[in-house]
Amino acid sequence: MRNLNFIKKAWFFVAFFIIGVLAVHIIQIAYAESEENEKTSNETILVTQDYVDEKISQLANANEELEELVEKMKNQLEEMEKELVEIEKYGKFIPLELEEGQTLLVGDSGEIILRGGKAKAIAGEAGGLSDVTAGSGVDIITDQDVPLNHLLLISRDDGRGLKVVSSKAWVLVKGPYTIEE
Repeated sequence: MRNLNFIKKAWFFVAFFIIGVLAVHIIQIAYAESEENEKTSNETILVTQDYVDEKISQLANANEELEELVEKMKNQLEEMEKELVEIEKYGKFIPLELEEGQTLLVGDSGEIILRGGKAKAIAGEAGGLSDVTAGSGVDIITDQDVPLNHLLLISRDDGRGLKVVSSKAWVLVKGPYTIEE
C-alpha cells in the first residue's frame, strides 16, 4: 500500500510540476504581447534613415528630369506657336493698298488678286504669273496688264509679282510677299 501511496504522491507532484510550467509559460506569453502593444510609434522602426534619404534623392532626380522635360516642351510649344502664326498669315488673303510705282513681289506658292486699279505683271526667271481664272493655261508675262479679279498663282520665289501703274491699286495677296518702292 505504501507503494500505491507513493505513486499517488509522485503523480500529484508530476502533474503539479507540469501545470506550473504551463502557467509560467502562459504568463510570459501574455506579458510579452502586452509589452509589444505598449510600444510607441517612435520605438517602431519601419525603415532606416539611409533608405528614406535614398528615396528622397531619387525623387529629387526624377523631379529635375521632369522639370527639364517640361521646359523643353515649353520651348517646343513656343516655336510651334510662332510657326502657326506664320502659317495663319499665309493661309488667308491680306488686303493691300499700293501706290503708283510700288512693286509687289510674291514668294513661292503665293496668290494675287488685283481688286482695283491698274498693274503690270512681273515675270520670274522661270515663267510668268499663272492666271487660273482665265482657264487658257497661258502665263501673264512681264509688262502685260494684270486683269481685275483674276486669281494669279506664283509657283516659285524668283521675283514674280506686279508693279502698280495707276495712282492706287487694291490687291489681295496670300503667302509671303514684299513691297518695294
